[in-house]
Amino acid sequence: MAEQEAVDGFYWHNGGPCCAGCDWWRHLNSVVGECIRSAPVSSQERLRMVGIDAPSMEPGAGHVLTPREHYCGEFRDGFDWGSLPPAYLRRVGYRKPC
Repeated sequence: MAEQEAVDGFYWHNGGPCCAGCDWWRHLNSVVGECIRSAPVSSQERLRMVGIDAPSMEPGAGHVLTPREHYCGEFRDGFDWGSLPPAYLRRVGYRKPC
């Protein structure tokens, strides 16, 4: 399963808004990504949201990293899910909004 499909599947199976389905989130792997909604922060602040306080290697400044299940209140999903193939939508558990 591709990373994007794993992220989309988590979003639809999670049952509510979360980073995995947010337009502001860019996944780095299937469980962690960066939120591009806010301005870049220091390396320490960037890692804190995913529970890393003393990394062996500093990734440098950048956007805050968040786990896919996180929800911050700035959630936005403007993606046209209907533009994807029906087979993919079934695999990820897509439910058409009411």
